[in-house]
Amino acid sequence: MVNTPKDLGSAHSGFKDWYWQRLSAVVLAALLPGVFILLWSVYTGALDQFALLDWLDSFVSRLLHTLLIIALIIHAYMGLKIMIEDYVHAGLRVLLIATMLVMMSLFGMWWLALIWAWGG
Repeated sequence: MVNTPKDLGSAHSGFKDWYWQRLSAVVLAALLPGVFILLWSVYTGALDQFALLDWLDSFVSRLLHTLLIIALIIHAYMGLKIMIEDYVHAGLRVLLIATMLVMMSLFGMWWLALIWAWGG
């Protein structure tokens, strides 16, 4: 017979946090090699600055960049939130998580505005 725990805490389960952390990790693992390949091709001279700017100005690049920054923010937020919940005193926990959420949201909005306003 399986016993159920009496107190699951405020979250009741860690599955949602685990799921979003893993999903964002998969997206990052799929997109980051492309970024490094692009940077390497510019470094080695296989791609010049104008070709890089043409690629960055394309709709596909902007869409992939949007997906990358959203996944990066979700991944960082979930990881830091779990660490704060586990290791920071309850009185300071809410303030730190709220500050982190506001700062990451502002960074994401700034970055997305920069990406989508660039060029034509």
